Amino acid sequence: MAASPLPVIRHFLLAHWRWRFLRGERLERFQTRRAESIIAHARHHAPFYRAHLAGHDLRDWRQMPTIDKQTMMAHFDTFNTQGVRRAEAMGVALRAEQQRDFAPTVKGLTVGLSSGTSGHRGLFLVSPLEQAAWAGTILARTIHHLPRKPLRVAFFLRSNSNLYEQVGGRLLHFRYFDLMQPLADSVAALNHLRPDILVGPPSLLGFLAEALRRGELQARPSRLISVAEVLEPQDKARLESVFEVPVHQIYQCTEGLLAVSCAAGSLHIQEDIVALQAEPLPGGEGRVTPIVTDLWRQIQPIIRYRLNDVLQLETEPCACGSPYRVIHAIEGRCDDICYFETRAGEARPFFPDTLRRMVLLASQEISEYQLVQERQGHLCIHLEVAPHTPFDDIARAVQQSVAATLEGYDCRPATLIVEQGLLHVPSGAKRRRVQRVGPG
Repeated sequence: MAASPLPVIRHFLLAHWRWRFLRGERLERFQTRRAESIIAHARHHAPFYRAHLAGHDLRDWRQMPTIDKQTMMAHFDTFNTQGVRRAEAMGVALRAEQQRDFAPTVKGLTVGLSSGTSGHRGLFLVSPLEQAAWAGTILARTIHHLPRKPLRVAFFLRSNSNLYEQVGGRLLHFRYFDLMQPLADSVAALNHLRPDILVGPPSLLGFLAEALRRGELQARPSRLISVAEVLEPQDKARLESVFEVPVHQIYQCTEGLLAVSCAAGSLHIQEDIVALQAEPLPGGEGRVTPIVTDLWRQIQPIIRYRLNDVLQLETEPCACGSPYRVIHAIEGRCDDICYFETRAGEARPFFPDTLRRMVLLASQEISEYQLVQERQGHLCIHLEVAPHTPFDDIARAVQQSVAATLEGYDCRPATLIVEQGLLHVPSGAKRRRVQRVGPG
């Protein structure tokens, strides 16, 4: 029996109202009321939180102790409020991944599995009511103008979910595409579907851009939405140039829906969905890491959850008029920060944006790159360059750029390796251009 669309419609209308009318002190009061309600529920129903938050004043929730993914997964059985065992949920999630059937649930709850690019796979549980709330909100925040007819949406991800399927309805026709599917098959299906909106990781969208340029892809969506990977500026510019449409973003993870692009293209924190506290990073020059409290999730409460991401927040107001804060850039994760030794013998962090510019500004012939740091002061750079370009010339230019950048930050010269060709990325895995695989 199909679920009633009424809960989705209700949350769609409520999300529209909150976006328009929650401002300033009214928004702060709303966040506090929701956070205190979620924390009280978690204390009562989740043994982990009962112990973790013992002795802390509910009214001082913004100062409560933080948690992270390792903590959540280590205490999963008592972290969720329904007593779902980690082993049972993981079994369902892994079978879904292997069999490519994402419909099974645990105790009526949708189970999802994160990609685990940080080395720690995360599980999430979502109730039918939470699914409806998410679906209504994501529709309200991504469909900026009500369409005259249902929009066709092609959605590429590693795995499907009941959560995503809930989005389909009167406003849009939703079709999931498996990232594991051969690209030629996806292109053929897209040519038949002719989607209005194309959603996927930027690496996949890049392959589709090449198919469009070669004349293989005839579908011409009116908008692209980047998900699951960092959308770097050069990728955004290339996609917009090839498709000739705007590229927006959805910033979501196991811990919740964090930010969505508005009609003007700015990536707004969803302040009515999450309370996001920005913790400054040491030596980050304005960069922050987010601490998230989800204001709605009761099955798997997310309270003062420290993410591993590196963000830059925008200082100027958005042209759309919303006061919700704007993320200027998602640079990557704290694991993507590389370290080099200063002449004073200290470790200086180099953030992903600095590393990207250090490489790409060396030559316009560099089409793709990967950086790997195994220990401080060492860096291996893998490059893909334009055909018939002398690689030795590019390698020298990159070496000079790295040396100049390090000198500009008063750092000692690095032990540098520049290699032609990219490292293999398994099919369906998230792309990571910067990886620190050893200690800083």
